[in-house]
Amino acid sequence: MSSSNMSNKLDLTPAACPVCSTSVSAGFSVEGVGTFHQCGKCGFIFVPETKSEDANLYDEKFGSTNIHPTYRKTANGYMIKNEEKLKALLKRFQPWHKTGRILDVGCSAAFFMHLAQKNGWQADGVEIAPWAAEFSNKELGVRVFCGMLEQAAFPDNTFDVAFSSHVLEHIADPKTLLLEMKRVLRPGGLHVSVVPTQFVSPSWRLQKRFIGDPPPKHVSFFDKSSFTRLVEDVGLEVVSIEYNVELTRLYELTLDREAMKKRWQDKLAVAQQASPARPQRLPGWAKAFAKSGVNFVGNALGAGDELLCLAVKK
Repeated sequence: MSSSNMSNKLDLTPAACPVCSTSVSAGFSVEGVGTFHQCGKCGFIFVPETKSEDANLYDEKFGSTNIHPTYRKTANGYMIKNEEKLKALLKRFQPWHKTGRILDVGCSAAFFMHLAQKNGWQADGVEIAPWAAEFSNKELGVRVFCGMLEQAAFPDNTFDVAFSSHVLEHIADPKTLLLEMKRVLRPGGLHVSVVPTQFVSPSWRLQKRFIGDPPPKHVSFFDKSSFTRLVEDVGLEVVSIEYNVELTRLYELTLDREAMKKRWQDKLAVAQQASPARPQRLPGWAKAFAKSGVNFVGNALGAGDELLCLAVKK
């Protein structure tokens, strides 16, 4: 996690936008984070000339110390988390269950695909980190190819669902990856992406606080408009696209930098405990009500911490 409360405009040589190919871009820097380009036509924010697909950036140390949405590392090994949330997401995919095949691109330790297998799907994964691919194959029984999606060479029209979560922000050329995900989808199949939206998050808009991995890990920064354009440009039809506002991020707006640092250290320590996760402070119904409310407001204002996009292959 990195944070900053300052950004400065820069004069940079225009770079070709990875989304719309326009070579009109303005530059800005975020103190302690990095330098970014913003397309003058579509608004996409990116870091040009970056080799982002580097497995060395995502070794097992990254896997065991990163706060991941689907698993946590404990003294007894890796274990799934947010299982009920993942089950609910799988239910949303059910109308597209025809052949039963599902693909997770950038699956890391493939707990989501393991859960999909237990719920009647035939699951595959693709992952560039050797430790995660090996763990998924040996410990979870999920067939995971170690490498990039194009290297896996899946046949055309193979999958009902092609899924990625917090992956496209790591890719310097997200359009090429989306085209490959579309190719392996059957006609009428479902593309699903979850991407962080760091520069339209409440943290950034209210406090200019950058939350998440800086370059060279994150190199592509989306909002609803630029991601919709990207998805439609590769020939997918958007079914739904919506922001998610994290309640914990709203709470963190009340903390200073040092308190934030301690909070994340504590969160990592708790995540690595072998005992079950701590019970929620709010009852489930209250949290769901609060989430519904803040997401409604966030989408109305065009702000959120991440996007969930569902789109179909025409």
